[in-house]
Amino acid sequence: MEKTRYIQTDANTANQTELLMKKLENYERMNNELMAKVCTLTNPTNYAQLYTEKQAADLLNISIKNLYILRKEGKIHYHQVGINIRYSLGDILEYEESCRR
Repeated sequence: MEKTRYIQTDANTANQTELLMKKLENYERMNNELMAKVCTLTNPTNYAQLYTEKQAADLLNISIKNLYILRKEGKIHYHQVGINIRYSLGDILEYEESCRR
């Protein structure tokens, strides 16, 4: 059975390591968002990739009513499929990006 070895570090090194790990997680999240955007841009009319209003609201952690208000104010893009409103992942990510400061 192999023993786990721990390396002692000073507080500064530990803090820098923690900051680097957070940056790495942020870069991974950004990469995933970019890949999702590329997928929606390369095939924007594939309606299988579109979300219902409830699904989009859940992804954004807002109510359907607030999503409706955002749509009416032109703050989020959408697709109308017959009488149904749908949101692509690109629409959702674009709105989230516009909310960042």
